Amino acid sequence: MKLFVVAVCACLALVAAAVPQKRFGVPLSAEDDCNPNIRARNFSADPNDCQVFYICDNGWPKISFCPGVTVWTPAAERCLNRHEAENAVCQFVYVPEAVEIGVGLAPVDETCDFQCEDNSGCIARRAQCDGISHCRDGSDERDCAPPCDLDRCRLPDCKCSDTLIPGGLLASQVPQLVMIGWDEAVRVEDYNHLYQQIFKKLSSARRREPRRNADGCPMTGTFFVSHQFTDYAAVNALYAEGNEIATHSVSKQLPAEYWRDSERRVWHEEFVTMRLLLNQLGNVKAEDIVGMRAPYLQTAGDDTIIMAQRNNFLYDSSYATDRNDYPIWPYTFDYRSTAGCAVEPCPLQSLPGVWEIPLVDWIDTNNTLCENVDSCYFPETKQEAMELLFSNFARHYQTNKAPFAINLRARWFLDDGMHNLEALQDFLEGVERMDDVYVVTFAQALQWVRDPTPLNDMDGFFNCDYRDRTPMCEHPTLCGYYNITYQPNDVDHQGDRFFMTCNECPPQYPWVMPIDTLRALGL
Repeated sequence: MKLFVVAVCACLALVAAAVPQKRFGVPLSAEDDCNPNIRARNFSADPNDCQVFYICDNGWPKISFCPGVTVWTPAAERCLNRHEAENAVCQFVYVPEAVEIGVGLAPVDETCDFQCEDNSGCIARRAQCDGISHCRDGSDERDCAPPCDLDRCRLPDCKCSDTLIPGGLLASQVPQLVMIGWDEAVRVEDYNHLYQQIFKKLSSARRREPRRNADGCPMTGTFFVSHQFTDYAAVNALYAEGNEIATHSVSKQLPAEYWRDSERRVWHEEFVTMRLLLNQLGNVKAEDIVGMRAPYLQTAGDDTIIMAQRNNFLYDSSYATDRNDYPIWPYTFDYRSTAGCAVEPCPLQSLPGVWEIPLVDWIDTNNTLCENVDSCYFPETKQEAMELLFSNFARHYQTNKAPFAINLRARWFLDDGMHNLEALQDFLEGVERMDDVYVVTFAQALQWVRDPTPLNDMDGFFNCDYRDRTPMCEHPTLCGYYNITYQPNDVDHQGDRFFMTCNECPPQYPWVMPIDTLRALGL
């Protein structure tokens, strides 16, 4: 006999309404919200898409997107889980609904994601591989990664998902590794103005010189690059200066569910093609492109990590953790993760060889959790921005010194009166004076995790001789392509694409290569 229970799910109330007017693809309501002479708001909700919102930049709305399946909530000025969200502008309503989920199964407030093989019921994804058989035939616990075995999981190739310091070192012996990560396209204007002001400082001779760590190496960051609107000459320059270049897909296709539901083939085409473009247009060595991050932090669970495993990606950095008093260190997918699963699905199988550098939740000044800095409560002053940076840094530095990631996008520095930029500069100046803090790339942080080295022996641990990297040429070539229909354009609203490269321009605008083409190239 089946049991009927009441499960809570998010439903979108469909209300007949006139289609909002748009100009240049932007709702007129967003223009009015951002207009300082009308509503003078910092954000505006999209009337048609509950995952789209606009950041007001000098009176003009710039489009932005919520990660995963979260929903923009105007009252909180942030993206929230669907059961917490409320958005009257796009008419999002959270409504209880009766759902049949079977007998003796997972929590009743979850949706049906996994069908038991014997049809004895249907359970929530998070109840699968949780160590408890909810299906009568136990099919929900098959092919699952086992709990971590500390005796068998050993460095350099395996680590449990926990808060334990690698190598059995004391916190006082550990360098605090700070990682600055950047998402999305690398634009030439951001390279010339934003990145240079962050990673460099003015010398006494009024020249820009790199900020440096205690070992004399320059502070560097990791750029998770997507293809659309990227300038490959800027990528070339960043790489030549010691920064890490990682992949963020070619298309960054919308909606986020596209990535959740895509087959492994799609992930292969998107990320292997992106690695090829970074190599051929940006002069980044293919063997140095070892990291990846999923668009909108939305993965396909096992299929995403299997793709990474089969294509020699060393690490992924897409999974947010639950809040932990002690932050979680990077871990491998050999065993069952205990880091939480903020955006489902998460890997369930044992997948050796791939590391996860988790997005450890920040706590913003509004006492809520966030992963990317620009998804935190937006600081209204430099003091608030400083508090956001230093309070989250302290949570790592004063506990187990797990690597501290500052995940940035250029929009955090837009329309803020420069106070966010000044706060980050002051933060870096502060840690530059600390002998036990190193600002490094994600790959360098993982190098230390795999080979834990006491603070006193850090000199020479990181190689910062980048003379083997191809410098940016003096006169890059401008490549132009017209009538492009890829998102955010379409057949009815075609656009142009331009980028510079030190190499020859491709005859057609580069895009995702079919898997047969990649395999023919040996990729």
